[in-house]
Amino acid sequence: MIAAENIWTRELSAERKAYLAQSRIPEIIACNVVLLVFATVGLLVRLFVRLRYLTGINIDDVICMASWVFTFVLCFTVMLMTKYGFGKHIGTVSSFSDRAMFLKLDFVTMLAYVLALGTIKMSFCLLYLHIFPGKKFRIACWWLLAIIVAQTIAEALVVLFQCTPVHKAWDATGLVKGTCVDMNTFYYANFAVKLASDLALFTMPIPKLVQLRMPVGKRVGLVIMFSLGLLVCMTSIIRICYLNPFQVDHTWSMVNATNWSCVEVAVAIFIACIPSFNTLISYRFPRLQRMLGLPSNKDNTTGPSNTYGTSSHRTWNTLSIEPNNSHKLKAIMGKGHGDVQVSANGSQEHIIHAGIQVTTDVSVNDRKV
Repeated sequence: MIAAENIWTRELSAERKAYLAQSRIPEIIACNVVLLVFATVGLLVRLFVRLRYLTGINIDDVICMASWVFTFVLCFTVMLMTKYGFGKHIGTVSSFSDRAMFLKLDFVTMLAYVLALGTIKMSFCLLYLHIFPGKKFRIACWWLLAIIVAQTIAEALVVLFQCTPVHKAWDATGLVKGTCVDMNTFYYANFAVKLASDLALFTMPIPKLVQLRMPVGKRVGLVIMFSLGLLVCMTSIIRICYLNPFQVDHTWSMVNATNWSCVEVAVAIFIACIPSFNTLISYRFPRLQRMLGLPSNKDNTTGPSNTYGTSSHRTWNTLSIEPNNSHKLKAIMGKGHGDVQVSANGSQEHIIHAGIQVTTDVSVNDRKV
């Protein structure tokens, strides 16, 4: 009996005890709580601005809300995993039922991550389709949207059926016979395609914004606002750097990669909602807007939704972009007729919510109105 006790004492040396006592649970909880707060505040501001100042909820807002739901599931599940050993060394998790539950929750986080990131990218594409004209641009945007949808579906299917049989994915005993896909290999192989689509998604609007007729400072500000999406690419690169082969001590080794997965989707949601903050500041805090040098959303408008257009003038949520030319319309009423000319000469774009409004000079029978 004494010999056994001596052996046990030697196995649990002071260094070993200190090693097993390590915990990253506070870090995990704090990280995910902060991310949920940021994503939720961004979404609430976006919905408030759309309902209060603009024309209401659109399909891109609905998709953004869906992304928030998946993000909430992701972050909440990651925090719940700490109850079953996540953030601590596997040596402290002696129960096989706890280890199995950890693997089940990890399975949920993988699926939630794929769906959250895919839906927020779809929201960006739908936003572009609403606010940017141009046949070539819109065709490219539709193609990119199709790629993102196909990529999201493919990744979700790989996650769901990564093991045969499926329940082997959360087998903690190793007794279930079957095979599993090496998910890290899949993530690495898929990373190049995802990064290329992300770069295309977040750089597509920049040429359109550079061509706007507005003061250079405002144009630069708008380009920067839309370019913030590149931060999502940066977080994706950081996340892939933390991926490592499945290790015995996986409850500890997965922390960095999982945290950065949560950061990636939460940052994407917040960035998608940033234009709404400009509108909110414009209408509620005009002094702050002037102090920050932000572009005005109310210049030359009589209300939050004051935008008019012709058949070639695309309008959405107080945002319109007019081609750099003139349109002449002839209206015939009874025995008389009048020429109405819409000229873009001398007009100026103004930043409204997520983009630009064009102020256009209109003349009727050569009389400017």
